[in-house]
Amino acid sequence: MSTRTKEIQIDIETMTITVPVGKEPCMILVDPRQGKAKQVSLVEHGETVVKLSQGKIAKVDYRESELF
Repeated sequence: MSTRTKEIQIDIETMTITVPVGKEPCMILVDPRQGKAKQVSLVEHGETVVKLSQGKIAKVDYRESELF
């Protein structure tokens, strides 16, 4: 598992998640088809792209750049 993502437990009975608030920007990805939820850190400069395959989250790409 990447150091940029953190698995979040889903409460199956209530279908809810609890998300801790950190100091860095992040997004929460929830894929109910796979029964997974992850907290994904965002890049400081660039793009974070979520790719899907057949309606399921397949991967996350990080396109980073640096300011001059």
